[in-house]
Amino acid sequence: MVQSGPKWVFAGILSLALLAALAASPAPVEAARPSLERLQAELLLTDDQARAIHQLHASRWEARHQLHTSLREARRSLRELVLAGADDATIQAKTAEVQQLVAQRVQMRVDGLRAMSQILTPEQRDRLRQRRPTWH
Repeated sequence: MVQSGPKWVFAGILSLALLAALAASPAPVEAARPSLERLQAELLLTDDQARAIHQLHASRWEARHQLHTSLREARRSLRELVLAGADDATIQAKTAEVQQLVAQRVQMRVDGLRAMSQILTPEQRDRLRQRRPTWH
């Protein structure tokens, strides 16, 4: 049974805000350079591996950026609907849209990590696992 009412709507919005805070926001490829350089030093990446990871990041940037923009707009719209007193069905539909976009963002990150892991040696993957996660 799905609960409705102000408490449940507020709890849903609060959950979405928490997910938003935990999700990594996309950054231009050039802004990722210091991070890539740090990763290269920490994982002892070869220049070829660093280039491959940079190309992987660059090839996925536009899709990540578009998803980020869609998610930001859906969250803004959800906030407006709630504050305008929209009916529960409308709010639930927009909440489902936001949740779907968040799920896409997480899946995109997982796919990127899988692709990056194919570039790394087993020892580098071990070092990466030991690093403090910077997302979710």
